[in-house]
Amino acid sequence: MKITLSIFLFFLNFIFSQSRTENCVTIFRINALIQDYHYQPKQVNDSLSLYVFNAIIEKLDRERNIFLQSEYERLSKHKYKIDNYILNQNCSFLGDFETYYKKGLERKLKVIQLLENENFSLNTNDTLYFTKSENSFYKDEKGIKHILKKLIVYESLRNIALISKNSDSLKDHFNELSAIEKAKTFDTFKCKIQNLLRDKTSFQEEIKSIFFRSFCNYFDPHTDYFSYDDKSNFLSSVNATNSSLGILFDANENDEVFVSEIIPGSAASENEKIESGDQVIKIRYKDEEHTVSCSSIEQISNFIASDYYNQLEVTFRKKNGEIYSALLEKKVMKSLENTTYSYVLNTENNYGYIKIPSFYSSDYGSNNLSNDVAKEVIKLKQDNIKGLILDLQFNGGGNVDEAIKLAGMFIDSGPIAIAVDNQKNQTVLKDYNRGVLFNEPIIILVNGFSASASELFANALQDYKRAIILGNSSYGKATMQSIVPLQDSNINKDFVNLTIQKFYRITGKSHQAKGIIPDIEIPNLFEQIVPKEKEFKTVLQNDEIETKARYRPYNNDFSFAILSSKNRIKNNTYFNEIIAINKDIENYINTKKEKIVLLNFNGVVNDVNETNSIFNKVSLLSKEKFSFSIHKNKYDLDNFVVDSYFDKISKKQEEEIQSSAIIAEAITILDTIIKEKKWQQKK
Repeated sequence: MKITLSIFLFFLNFIFSQSRTENCVTIFRINALIQDYHYQPKQVNDSLSLYVFNAIIEKLDRERNIFLQSEYERLSKHKYKIDNYILNQNCSFLGDFETYYKKGLERKLKVIQLLENENFSLNTNDTLYFTKSENSFYKDEKGIKHILKKLIVYESLRNIALISKNSDSLKDHFNELSAIEKAKTFDTFKCKIQNLLRDKTSFQEEIKSIFFRSFCNYFDPHTDYFSYDDKSNFLSSVNATNSSLGILFDANENDEVFVSEIIPGSAASENEKIESGDQVIKIRYKDEEHTVSCSSIEQISNFIASDYYNQLEVTFRKKNGEIYSALLEKKVMKSLENTTYSYVLNTENNYGYIKIPSFYSSDYGSNNLSNDVAKEVIKLKQDNIKGLILDLQFNGGGNVDEAIKLAGMFIDSGPIAIAVDNQKNQTVLKDYNRGVLFNEPIIILVNGFSASASELFANALQDYKRAIILGNSSYGKATMQSIVPLQDSNINKDFVNLTIQKFYRITGKSHQAKGIIPDIEIPNLFEQIVPKEKEFKTVLQNDEIETKARYRPYNNDFSFAILSSKNRIKNNTYFNEIIAINKDIENYINTKKEKIVLLNFNGVVNDVNETNSIFNKVSLLSKEKFSFSIHKNKYDLDNFVVDSYFDKISKKQEEEIQSSAIIAEAITILDTIIKEKKWQQKK
């Protein structure tokens, strides 16, 4: 028996060692690829080691309640050696992370189970301290137990506070609600850990993925490791079509997932039982199952988006409590998230409005963003529009070729941008097609989420003086990535999303880490907390190049319209209200970073109410409608049969446009340009 056990343990250790050897071969290949082709490769040295070590620790134990201080100190022996491990192709150090991470998760689960058996009240004399400073690790299990108890109390009380705004009613039913919400909180805490520990393969895959991604992110924030599923999900986000169940999902504050809309012609629409408002309980593919309450949003999104999971069994709960399951097969459908659409807006004149959600493309050359926008412009011209609003808010980018084609529709032939590789070779990206599709004035809307290809497009039209940029400084991503397989094979499992070029404006300047500076800055809710490129530790820096690109800007004089708009915004009650709310948000965030919350009913309710008061102001402001008319273009009205689903989608789009202050301001700017008659079409 001893001999058999020894052989078994040896075999088990051999498998894990072999797995770590394969990991090191993979990371060695990743490094070779990065060193050869990355725009700005870095040396594999102690600086990389420190970054990767800290990134792994942060991703595994952000809240500092898994590792003990002694375990962190043992792991710290690898802090400055990871570069040597990689170069020597010896990744056995990952075994230490696996061992201590598993041990920490099992300890955390045991502590939660012990707390579950304790009959403690949710009304305590304790406090929970929120701090922006980095927390230290606990010395022993007692410290972890103490903080986990506080977190369970806080989450349970927070969930109670979110049930109703009537605090008196909540107090009256506090004991009953405490039992329910405490049990739910324990279940959530436990099952999330159990999900991480569900099997050795998935556990090791997580460690491996974190290691690979941390290594790639050292070179810049967008160089990343992709598994096959990661690659599929990424491509679907910038593709005109994708493999879909035909359900649009919403999530609430508790990360519960609900059916928002069902797309006609999809697998879900063929199942008569699925309805809007049904809650998603779990999703299953063959033997792999994820319960929503126990899984991360990334895991659920991966199941829903990846074309690998082609047939899913989804379990739903109806509002009356009935639970049912449906076997749904994904179909390739046009992506609604990546579909441009247009409306005619009117005050004194007709203006076209086109929403551009991303610079999407398709594998077959049709259903591309540039083609779709061209169709919408042609349709809008039948309504005799005098100007055009292109909405790039929340447009995270996509296909650069589509951005170049789109820019070419609004300028005569000429350079659009300059791409520079790691040899400092400059490639001028040009529009070679003479002539323009639309000659009238253009307003481009951007915000902090407008990134990459959308920035490249807006830059070009700003430099040519072809459009006014209205909104907030954009994200600040001026790099291009290419998804490269690690091996020349038909069955690749590992890919690198590799930064291979950096973009510059035709002036030689760059928006990298800086973003586009709008011609007219406009107050926007939550703008100060929008994450930007410059906040990443490994961001590529902003610089400027000398370029031989030659271009002739248009002779358009927007100065009066810009000045009028700035004065109007400064004195506008609505925009001043946004500024006031943003100050409340900033104050709340600053105090929340160094804040003590009393862990009793009143303390947590007050904390939740502080957030609610801000969002109540936001909600009230968002209900305001602006005085311009909105309708579909004549072509769509005459040629499309509108069913109940698309009618609902259209009404939602119209409501969003009608309640947008930035769109209302864009219309007023266009009115000003036309009245001043300073619009010139020639260069």
